[in-house]
Amino acid sequence: MWISLRRLSVTVGVSALAALTGCQSGGGTPARVSPPVVVPAASPSSNGIATQEPAQILKRAQAALTEAKYFRVKGTSYQDGAKTGVDVRVSGPDLTGFLTVGGGRVELLAVGGKRYLRADKQFWITSTDARQGTLLATAMGDRWVAGADRDPAFAGLFAVGSLAGVFQLEDGLGISAVKDIGGVTAVGLWGGFHSRLFVASTGKPYPLQVTGEDGAELMFSDFGATYTGIRAPAAKDVVNLTALTG
Repeated sequence: MWISLRRLSVTVGVSALAALTGCQSGGGTPARVSPPVVVPAASPSSNGIATQEPAQILKRAQAALTEAKYFRVKGTSYQDGAKTGVDVRVSGPDLTGFLTVGGGRVELLAVGGKRYLRADKQFWITSTDARQGTLLATAMGDRWVAGADRDPAFAGLFAVGSLAGVFQLEDGLGISAVKDIGGVTAVGLWGGFHSRLFVASTGKPYPLQVTGEDGAELMFSDFGATYTGIRAPAAKDVVNLTALTG
């Protein structure tokens, strides 16, 4: 569960800053979610993963997520020793949610093949430095940044919306412990010294939990819920990342 957050090299030009600070209005549309479909506490039979090879278990877990289309990832990760809070909902190719890191908060939105983010002042400062962060926060106001997918530092934030993004293979793949997660027996996979993925061994082979160093833990839930209302922000509430550089 290693979310990339490195120092950004964004420089705000004086002319760009003057243009961008002229209009700062809120954006985005609250999403609605139906009552979640949860993994049953007791399933009548094994799904067979307990006897399969680790690579096959991982493949089936990914397939189960793809079939469910909707799921939620929530919990805590660590990046370079910094505690990172995660709460993200994925609906097919779309995503909405937020990360908190270094005392700052960044909202994530992926819709219609485009990615946006909206951050507070502390996030910009953590991602750059006090001067640049303050300039960025002033320039952005409460608007969304478009073009985030073209910057590796930003694009890495969206990795939390995929299984591969939160469970990375550091040193091969093997079987770890078996444990109970919310009444569901789960088979553990290890992807290195710190990384563990637990997959339900009854019912659908959903990934239920990813654990890492320093007590990091991300939980998957709400599989297959109907989620509506993820829409792109209005044009007036968006600024392109390239307009901030120079």
